[in-house]
Amino acid sequence: MADKMADKADNRPQRPNWLVRRGSLLVYLIVVLAILVGVNVLASRHDRSWDLTKGQQNSLSNESVKVLEGLHQPLHLLYFDRSTNFASARAFLSRYQRVSRLVDVQFIDPDRHPDQARQYKIQSYGTTVVQSGSQQQTVATLAEQDITNAIVRVLKGGRKVVYFTQGEGELDPSDTGRNGYSDLKTALESENFTVQKLVLAQSPKIPADCAVLIVAGPTHALVAPEVQAIEDYINQGGRVLFMLTPVTAGPLVDYLQTSLNVKLTPDVVVDTSGIGRLFGASELMPIAATYDPHPITAQMNQEATLFPYARTVEPGAVSTSKAVVSPLVETTPQSLASTSFTGGKVAVDASDRHGPLTLGVAGTLAVSPAAAAPASAAANSPDSTEARFVVYGSPDFVSNSILGFNGNRDLFLNSLDWLASQQDFISIRPKTPANTPVNLSAAQMRWVLIIFLGGLPLIVVIIGCGIWWRRRAL
Repeated sequence: MADKMADKADNRPQRPNWLVRRGSLLVYLIVVLAILVGVNVLASRHDRSWDLTKGQQNSLSNESVKVLEGLHQPLHLLYFDRSTNFASARAFLSRYQRVSRLVDVQFIDPDRHPDQARQYKIQSYGTTVVQSGSQQQTVATLAEQDITNAIVRVLKGGRKVVYFTQGEGELDPSDTGRNGYSDLKTALESENFTVQKLVLAQSPKIPADCAVLIVAGPTHALVAPEVQAIEDYINQGGRVLFMLTPVTAGPLVDYLQTSLNVKLTPDVVVDTSGIGRLFGASELMPIAATYDPHPITAQMNQEATLFPYARTVEPGAVSTSKAVVSPLVETTPQSLASTSFTGGKVAVDASDRHGPLTLGVAGTLAVSPAAAAPASAAANSPDSTEARFVVYGSPDFVSNSILGFNGNRDLFLNSLDWLASQQDFISIRPKTPANTPVNLSAAQMRWVLIIFLGGLPLIVVIIGCGIWWRRRAL
């Protein structure tokens, strides 16, 4: 009986082997296709790239990333150029899209779409239009700093006015000399500020459209009416940046010390650490790389700043003052505060106060809404119930010859953004890519040729022979 059942089972039709193989192949193809689809879906939803270049030259800067991550409405980048140039522009502008989904990039050939070129008033190839809501900016170059600055201007809306006091020997924003502020003026304008001058001796009153008042290195003491105008402005919620020299004195210093609780010792900071020599700086140009917790300095941890011929500026201890003052930046422990300086000559004594020494402070002063209402442009900000001020002990740290040093520009512009209640734009600005060519001597070039034209092919031949010999031995 068992034999008959076995014979009957053996006589059942068997499934062809080719059908089994094709079924397995089909399953494999379905699995591979599913994996490819899954990988593409993940890649489209989570776009990631790694920049291994020196200085991260193929990545957006911290400022650009921070601005894009803070978007709350769509941002449109319209690039107008010949279609043959779209590839390089797409590689650059796609970096903005990868950071935020609210960024929309369009590439338009003005020759094929003249109606759009007329609509946006395009005059030349390679023009980018940055648009968000009703605000629009046009950029003629495809550079990150220009594109990001245009985005900032679009997001900030209308320009805010910055006034530089004049008439008492202050540094001039129109001066193109090495000690002038013309480069600083350009930097402010790129950040959507309008720069104006104000002679307080002629009109001792701060204009109503003033967003930030800057008092930069007066060589003569401000008279009482000028200081009173500044005090009235602050008491109404105004915003002021003071940059004072070691010899600045008079009613202004008295007001800062008694009313705003800022300690201003008549001294000159001397850096004996020798760090300044690495940057070509003297002992009277202290290097600072230590920053206290504050919105202005929150992202300055890896940035060094240089303060030529600086004085100490510290929080005071005046109990009657209602101002709240915080330190910003400190020198190295090897610095000294010399009180013996005349005619530009500084003498160091063993009794001089040792570092770290504070070179800048930021403070706030509470004001009533009634007092802030008629004040300046700052009265329209969300922080209109407080006045803000920043004091640095060197006006030269943002002069034309020093502004480009490492973090000086960022520290100043961050101070302006904080004063103008634009904390969302405080960051580290894009840096110019460093040119780092590789210079090889004639002998080194010969070794390169030997290695790549002789060495590598020889290694391939040796490996091939080894594989052949191994297979032959088997």
